[in-house]
Amino acid sequence: MAAHPPRLWDDAQRRRVWFVCSLVLLSLIAVISFRSRALLAGRLASIVAELPAARAESTLPTAQVRRGEVRKTLLLDGELRAVRSRTIFANMSDDAKITWLPPEGSLVKAGDRLVELDNTAILSKIKDVEERIVAAENEIDRTSSQHESQLRDLEVQLSQFWLELEKAKVEARVPAGIVARREYQDKQFALEKAKTEYENQLAKIEQKKKEFAAELQVKVIEKHKAERQLEKAQGDLNGMMIKAPTDGMVLYTDHWNERRKIQVGDVVWGGLPVVSLPDMNEMEVMAQVNEVDGPKISVGNKAGIRLDSYPDTEITGTVKEISQTAAKAGWMSKTKVFTVIISMDKTVPEVMKPGMSSQVAIVVGESGEQLLVPRAAMKFDGTSTTVERVEGEKNRRTVAVTIVSSDSINYALAANGALREGDRIIERGGSQ
Repeated sequence: MAAHPPRLWDDAQRRRVWFVCSLVLLSLIAVISFRSRALLAGRLASIVAELPAARAESTLPTAQVRRGEVRKTLLLDGELRAVRSRTIFANMSDDAKITWLPPEGSLVKAGDRLVELDNTAILSKIKDVEERIVAAENEIDRTSSQHESQLRDLEVQLSQFWLELEKAKVEARVPAGIVARREYQDKQFALEKAKTEYENQLAKIEQKKKEFAAELQVKVIEKHKAERQLEKAQGDLNGMMIKAPTDGMVLYTDHWNERRKIQVGDVVWGGLPVVSLPDMNEMEVMAQVNEVDGPKISVGNKAGIRLDSYPDTEITGTVKEISQTAAKAGWMSKTKVFTVIISMDKTVPEVMKPGMSSQVAIVVGESGEQLLVPRAAMKFDGTSTTVERVEGEKNRRTVAVTIVSSDSINYALAANGALREGDRIIERGGSQ
């Protein structure tokens, strides 16, 4: 039993020795691995450094000298618009507020709801006019009955005057020798009096008829006036709902007083444009050119059109129209511009929408066929202009050239024999 403690102490010491040995071994492995990687990286660097310079030079891009035309172009910012467009106007006699509009840019079919206006005032007006018409009809009936009653009374009086006249005629037929002279004269006077009273009554009746007809005509005119007002109000009511006359895309018009588009809540009146429906099947570009560059453009000039949304696709076109007078570019601008309309050889309704921005390159001048080299291949050194021509597999030669014209892509060179069509030249992307 007394020999066991020394044995336990030997096992613990052994474990410590193994632990220290393991740490030393791991450290040696890490140092060896690090030095191996460093030696490998140095070897690779030396191999790369020993590669021939010709191989690096072989990766330089080259271009071929070719023949072609140099085009001078004028770049303008433009905007698409429809060649044909139908403007929809408000159609009512009074002011009204817009209560509904379809979203701008939405497509509508003929007969679809296009604009709704507030009809509250029109409905109130129609009700008021209808009541006035009923009142006018009642007034006409009342006036007609009153006139008929008065005429009947006058005709009764006329009958009495007629009886008196007939009686006077009978008494006046008695010869003068039968009755006394005074009595005869009285009967003749009574006859004249009865005749006068009868004729006056006839004239009075005719005059009353004219007066009654005129009075009744005034009542009828008032009724007809109210009926025309009702028809107009009903027409205005129909104008509160504007339907699309044709298929098209909805575009809001500009506000008449503010620098914005028409919107729901605005007040409009008859004759004011509200929306337009452009025909999407044929589009054109409207651009503006500074008055300095305007004279360079002529009707018939060719143009290339690129939409900002599709810059990689070019559509050809032709200058169709140039405004005759220059106008201010903006209401606060001092710059004056000409408006240029460019027709497009192709329209893609699925892609092209009115108002889309575009860049227009109008060709304002063309040269004959000349030797062309890319701008990136030209080197400028003081007063000399050179290119590097590739000769054989690895050789290059600096060649002096003379520039005669240029465009945004190429330089046109003088045909002096320095370069020929088909020569390969280094394209370094250098100074342009």
